[in-house]
Amino acid sequence: MKNRGRVHSKKKGSNLRLSDSYTYTGELETKTGIRLVQYNSEMLEVKDITNLTLFAPLVNSKCVSWIHVSGLTEASLITSMVKEFGLHNLDAKDILTPEHIVKVEVFDNHMLIILNDCFYDTNGEFHKEHLSLILTKNAVISFTESNSPLFDATLSALQNNLLGICDRKADTLLAFLLNHVTVSLVDSASRIEDMLEDLEEQLLDIKKNQLNFGEIIQGKRREYMTIKKSVLPLKEQFGKLLIINNPLINKDTLPLFRDANDQLQYVTQSMEGCREIISSLVDLYISNNDLRMNAIMKRLTVVSTIFIPLTFLAGIWGMNFKWMPELNWQYGYLIAWGLMLLSGILTWLYMKRKDWY
Repeated sequence: MKNRGRVHSKKKGSNLRLSDSYTYTGELETKTGIRLVQYNSEMLEVKDITNLTLFAPLVNSKCVSWIHVSGLTEASLITSMVKEFGLHNLDAKDILTPEHIVKVEVFDNHMLIILNDCFYDTNGEFHKEHLSLILTKNAVISFTESNSPLFDATLSALQNNLLGICDRKADTLLAFLLNHVTVSLVDSASRIEDMLEDLEEQLLDIKKNQLNFGEIIQGKRREYMTIKKSVLPLKEQFGKLLIINNPLINKDTLPLFRDANDQLQYVTQSMEGCREIISSLVDLYISNNDLRMNAIMKRLTVVSTIFIPLTFLAGIWGMNFKWMPELNWQYGYLIAWGLMLLSGILTWLYMKRKDWY
């Protein structure tokens, strides 16, 4: 599942109004794929699910089941799956709407988490992806917009029985999934912070060509805002997962959720630092533009000042008086040129000595 399947198209209809059915309103056209992972202390089975309409019977009380859905284009299938596991039709709308707010909803028999992942691909391009997680007693259902490899690390952890995950319940699997999301957010926050610091160093070099820096700053600001909008609401909602008497999360799993919460705290602090850097970048960019404009005006002023005495001399000898003694000089033309050059050089030396440029 390495191909992200990112084919952009025009945005579809809105899911704002109440309805009996909802559609996927995102921009990706990734075909819906379903992968089933079942495990316990004695076995681990991974298989792709096709041509299936009922999913609840897949859940086995003797093992933990992880149903991973990649691609949200088959909205009716996703809606029926959500309702089959005891959630409301409106919960399916939240899963199918990438613009939906981040939230954590805890019920007696299940939990719904709506969140976003932000990441930079191998080409350095920034992406945001809508994610959803459902936790029941013996199962976790995850939804991604594309064939994202984000949760491949979780499958690897199951295959290697990392931290004894195969011996534990579904809440541990949820903690691992959330951990990989927070790690991705930490990586994105660190990268944009580094890029902003590099940009700040380049802006401090006034001799560097900075014509397109304004556009670059605005682009990084938009990426910063996207990460911030994904992290801050999740940080506020994450406390619901840390409640000791949560019916779906065991006490021995809470340290894993606290670790994810700490990573979100790190991202939050990084976002504050990025905000300060972006503000200083904007001020620095405007200041550099003013400095470059002042330098240009100074050079033009120097040139104009040098030519002022030359213009004065040319004006005198350009007057149409009948009796001008210089007109009859044998070397008048050369003397005029010499006087003009001398006055220009003396003016230039004077301004140079005064350090006016």
